Parts: sequence; C-alpha cells; structure tokens
Amino acid sequence: MVQELRDRAAKLRVFADHVQALPDRVDDEAAKMDWSGPLTDRVRGEIRNWKNRCSNVADQIREEAGRLEEEASRLARQRADAPNLPV
Repeated sequence: MVQELRDRAAKLRVFADHVQALPDRVDDEAAKMDWSGPLTDRVRGEIRNWKNRCSNVADQIREEAGRLEEEASRLARQRADAPNLPV
C-alpha cells in the first residue's frame, strides 16, 4: 500500500509536468509560424490564458501528489510503530 501510494504520487508528478508543458509546445509551434492578421493578438492571448490554466492545474496535481506522499509516509511510520498491521 505504501509503495503503491508513492508510485501514484510519482506518476502524478510526471503527469503534472506534461500538463504544464502543453502550452509551451503550442507556443513553440506558433513562434515557428509566420502569421499575422486581426486574430493574431487574440490567439496569443489565448495561449497565455491556457499557459496559466495548465500551470494552475499542474500545481493542483502536484499538491495531490504531495498528499499521497504524506499519506504513504504516515502509513510507513504507522507500520513501523505497529509491525503487526496487515500489508
């Protein structure tokens, strides 16, 4: 159970990194394009909005990973104090 919680926390952190990187990939692709016109500023603004949203979501995912890690540590301490607990 403890290892499973730690594994889930690690997977969540990797997922958070991917979520945070999404708008950077879009921004990189947009920078490669030669584009102009009336919607250009709007699109760039939307990319900034998505960057903020993805960053917020990634932070929340990392917080959940931290909670899982804390729970794993709590369970590990509990098991160390009472070795007769079921695994």
